[in-house]
Amino acid sequence: MMNESESSVSLEDCLPDWPAGPLDEYRKRASFDWRKMRLLIEGESVIKYKAKIWKTLENDPLFARNAWEELSRHEEQRMVFARLKKLLETNFCEEGEYMVNPFLIPASIQAIGAYNWSLAVKRVLSNEYFATAALNVPSERNQNILNDIKAFKAFGCICITEMAHGSNTKDLQTTATFDPKTQEFILNTPNLEATKVWSGVLGHTATHAYVFAQLYTPDNQCHGLHTFLVNIRDPKTLQPYQGVIIGDMGPKIGLNGLDNGFMNFKNYRIAKECLIQRSGEVTEDGKYIPKVKSSEKSEATLGMLSTGRVFITNMSITNLQMAVTIAVRYSAIRRQFGPTNGEELQILEYQTQQWRLMPYVAAAYVLNYSFTSIFQDYIDFVVLSSMMGSARKRAEMGAEIHALSSCAKAMCGWIARDAIQESREACGGHGYLKASRLGEIRNDHDANNTYEGDNNVLLQQTSNYLMKFYKEKVENKKVKSPFGSVNYIENLDQILASQLDEHIDNMKTAINSYHFIVCWLLKQSDLKMSSLLRKHNDDLFKARNECQAYFLRTLAIAYFECNAIERFHEFCKQASSNELRTVLERMGTLFALWSLEKHLPTLYESNYIGAHSPRNVASTMREAILTLCLQLKNEAVSLVDAIAPPDFILNSCLGNSDGRVYEHIFDALSHNKGAFERPSWYTEFTENKPNIQTHAIELKAKL
Repeated sequence: MMNESESSVSLEDCLPDWPAGPLDEYRKRASFDWRKMRLLIEGESVIKYKAKIWKTLENDPLFARNAWEELSRHEEQRMVFARLKKLLETNFCEEGEYMVNPFLIPASIQAIGAYNWSLAVKRVLSNEYFATAALNVPSERNQNILNDIKAFKAFGCICITEMAHGSNTKDLQTTATFDPKTQEFILNTPNLEATKVWSGVLGHTATHAYVFAQLYTPDNQCHGLHTFLVNIRDPKTLQPYQGVIIGDMGPKIGLNGLDNGFMNFKNYRIAKECLIQRSGEVTEDGKYIPKVKSSEKSEATLGMLSTGRVFITNMSITNLQMAVTIAVRYSAIRRQFGPTNGEELQILEYQTQQWRLMPYVAAAYVLNYSFTSIFQDYIDFVVLSSMMGSARKRAEMGAEIHALSSCAKAMCGWIARDAIQESREACGGHGYLKASRLGEIRNDHDANNTYEGDNNVLLQQTSNYLMKFYKEKVENKKVKSPFGSVNYIENLDQILASQLDEHIDNMKTAINSYHFIVCWLLKQSDLKMSSLLRKHNDDLFKARNECQAYFLRTLAIAYFECNAIERFHEFCKQASSNELRTVLERMGTLFALWSLEKHLPTLYESNYIGAHSPRNVASTMREAILTLCLQLKNEAVSLVDAIAPPDFILNSCLGNSDGRVYEHIFDALSHNKGAFERPSWYTEFTENKPNIQTHAIELKAKL
């Protein structure tokens, strides 16, 4: 992250003036400089890097687009593949620059994803993700495959999910049985339910796959889930090898430019060296030798799973930012109703429109910094792991990153989903146009809420992590985590003995309230769990299952919201100008109160809002939310300007930066395919008439 002192650097080329137009009225009302805000939240290097990517795409005819473009699924997949090839030819940064500034990695995904998510996901899966997995386990074979990827002679995918198992990876059923006679593993799909599904890039183009399978030795012993780097298609013909059945999964709700595939194995033999020997190896005579301790294996697994969840969080926030940009700009132009005999008002002037949109604008900022901060923690974890630091330290960091990334992925996915839908509805009927792009954003985002783990299951990962600290606290052990997200639990007794003694109308008071909620839910969840264990004769699975709704699930949600607000509260201090700090604090407070309002029942039930608390806490909180929405209304257009991609990337007739909404809508209407053409089936009206009279006579007779 860059600090605000870099605002002296001229970035006009990367951040040109917005075009003059109807949005000028609101831009002039803003109290802050949108460029300084962009610089504060992204930093100079990220701004320049994203601008370079976007300008490259805009200047290349292959990436030309329009808001009303209609392609078939096969045309879309072909176009995505052609554009991907072009991206692979383009060097956006020098070799090793990602190592110097890791924040360029999510910036790259965000920049390309804002253009088209199918393209971004296909690139990440086939190149970055696949190549990174190979680099993590150096070998001559892996290096050769990496060289082939660079030369476009190989294309990769990751095959984890099966038809009957997704979140529960431990019970995946694909088998890899070692044959000492031939020094090969034999891959098999034992039943229909074990069919590999949802693997991006597998459908039509992958030549290699990381296949997750249960490793069996000749003595029929299963040694758990392992990874195998497998050749699945002939790179010269793209035909699957004998023993491998591969197909495309067909149309989806969104991301139809990505070829998700399914795959079965039937006695498919692969070389012994295809085993990625991260956690264990097999000797020539078929003996299994573990290479790491179970605790270290768990830590490595948690870190690997966190990678995808961290980046999905970033993808969700990108969609959130684009959706609110479109809705706010449209709301600042669209006029409806007004005082009697007066001019119609922009719909952004209405309280309900502010109440619907401004909390999501605030969320776009709070969650963006939460991601930035968690990503830094993730980088620290990866660096320590690469340096082979203390195994205990790695395990502790990995567990916390896993807990944070699990709830962040879930919560950011849900908040973005709701923001996109609210933005669509806030734009009225025009928001339903394909050319608004809100439908595309909504459909492409939908996958973020299910892949890499169902959100509700992921929240269980977080709550399990938190409950361990409650046990430690009860046992008088010191509560402390590497990144400090649970440190306040050390003061659990004092927190639970406290009550609200002032109105909740600022971030600090909201944070204190969240500390109480988390601690109270920890205690209540433990009491509920103990009761259920007695009821079910110490069956932990049943007890946990019946302790989710209203207890552990809510605990994980409150923990994430608290952590996001805490991080943003500290971020506000980085703004050296009063103008930036004031607007950031207002957004942080709005997000905090908007989130905390949903926990009011808990605050009353727990007696945190008690006899000594100010009267009408709920009413005061809601009035504060409405006041903040009103205060931020005049800042709204500049706030979205500071997070918006260029018009070419946003590609929305409602969200164009010049504010000429109706010209862009009519352009979309008049240029869509067949807008002024007579339909090819017009004779169904002009010649082929229904026999209405006969039907009428028959009906009359029956009556």
